[in-house]
Amino acid sequence: MGVQHSSWFGPADAPLLAHIHVPDDGRSRGAVVLCPPLGKEHLDTYRGMKALAEQLADRGLTSVRFDYSGAGDSSGDQDSPDAVAAWQRSVVAATALARACGAAHITVVGLRAGALLAATALPGCGPVDAVVLWDPILSGRSALREQRALYRVTQGTDDPADPRISIIGGALSPDAAHALSTLRIDASVFTGIRTMLATRPAARDTPALSALADALVCDELPLVDHEAFTAPAALYADIPFGGIREIADWIAGGSPTDTHEVVLSLRHRAAVATTTDGSPVYESVESLGPNALFAVRTHAVESTGSDDHRPTVLFFGTAYEHRIGPGRIWVELARSLAAHGVSSVRFDRTGVGDTGMVKHDQQVALYSEVSDRDALDAAGALNIDPKDLIATGLCSGGWYSSYIALRGHAHTVVLVNMILWSTRVRKSLRTQLRPPVPAAPGGGEKRPTVGSVSLRARIKPLARKHLPYPAWLWLGRLGLTQVPEVILEALRRAGVDVTVVLSAQDHQWFRDQRGGEGLRRLRRRGFTGQILAGELGDHSGCHRDGREFIRTEVTAAVLNSFGRTIAAHEPHPCPDVS
Repeated sequence: MGVQHSSWFGPADAPLLAHIHVPDDGRSRGAVVLCPPLGKEHLDTYRGMKALAEQLADRGLTSVRFDYSGAGDSSGDQDSPDAVAAWQRSVVAATALARACGAAHITVVGLRAGALLAATALPGCGPVDAVVLWDPILSGRSALREQRALYRVTQGTDDPADPRISIIGGALSPDAAHALSTLRIDASVFTGIRTMLATRPAARDTPALSALADALVCDELPLVDHEAFTAPAALYADIPFGGIREIADWIAGGSPTDTHEVVLSLRHRAAVATTTDGSPVYESVESLGPNALFAVRTHAVESTGSDDHRPTVLFFGTAYEHRIGPGRIWVELARSLAAHGVSSVRFDRTGVGDTGMVKHDQQVALYSEVSDRDALDAAGALNIDPKDLIATGLCSGGWYSSYIALRGHAHTVVLVNMILWSTRVRKSLRTQLRPPVPAAPGGGEKRPTVGSVSLRARIKPLARKHLPYPAWLWLGRLGLTQVPEVILEALRRAGVDVTVVLSAQDHQWFRDQRGGEGLRRLRRRGFTGQILAGELGDHSGCHRDGREFIRTEVTAAVLNSFGRTIAAHEPHPCPDVS
């Protein structure tokens, strides 16, 4: 599987984050640059790209995974007018990094929009020996049209006063959207370059892709069940291990047999942003706890003291997405909070993002003993007084924020879009939320059926409507249903300050689960937490304006808790609180 090294690279005033995978013996036959997709596809395919890098290391090849400017953990703004040109410059910089590792033979792999960016950046990359177009998007115009249509269907409309163009997982400036729409893969740039075209059968039959295939002198690879990887219908993206092995074999088959020593010049700390007064905001890559949880720490701008004694926010990831948060919100929040003297850490639990190797037969469930352990390890590794630590996250990340607070690691929590309100997750629910069980290599995935819970699903609405509240609360305490009072009362008794931030969708769930009745009881017992409800937004944080509501309320909660000065802010209290 090789050894992974994480490092900042590129210009000092615009650093990018890379993960360099090196063969175990430190010697390499060449280097491979892996260009990721954009938006939500970047989140869904993140572990799959890591799996390819690990497969390549097994074959004696160095790989460079990286985040584009304004994406992932790299510096830059996602809605910069110059975003598209910055993405292309990122490809060029990553190729230069691969060469700096000592490689003379260079392969470039682009997945989805990464293929489009790689192809259009290729003329500036210097000599490239091989290219893999992996389920490529052929034109920016069609990609933008598809993404905008998907956003409208799933999220609706945005505030027309904000001109940015929304896609699932991000936002583009009008200038960047226009620049993206002009990009198109030109077969002539691959002349003299060994090329593979890996496509889904349905896409391969389209006129545009057929024309590209006819124009290329290339090898082709049909991709099986690839939609479950790039556009999963469930929380968990299916990694196409069979296809990844074939791509790795093809790359290795055309690489030199001679090896060279891999040369690394690692930068573990970089200035990723500046405040309004020009002060730099630094981030560092770190490893937390005995199980080496990958983390990025954003350092507070204030020059006195150490991070161990600063106000700090611990960001928990959501579901199977890595540490950056929906629409990159945790990255952007971390850097804006740093200007107010607040440090933060975002990390990946085992089996997610950059923590742990990607194994075909080991999938970590959303709620598991391993995830419980990782949450406590991450909080403990910070070595921070609980009064200086705020834990926050969305959905499962919110639940784990409360989990560590109830065990004494944090004095304050900001729970975003919570739907699980029990203090424990029953084994049956852990099983229900587990990823699919991998079948034999090359086969499909065995997915759990829902027939076993259909009776419970039919009974719950009746119980919710007709049971006396004490009986409903009793079911919640048993973990048989989700009752907001259960976790909020536990946090009150533990002396934890609580802010709950809910999208319109999640606020409706809160009300449906009789949260209003529970709040009235809690207020009588002295509960002082805030329940803030948005007028719009979705559970996953994909809606742009809903995400801005989350950003505003989390920022206010953190700065108010730490006594920082903020601009005038009007909270949006839950209507159930009077």
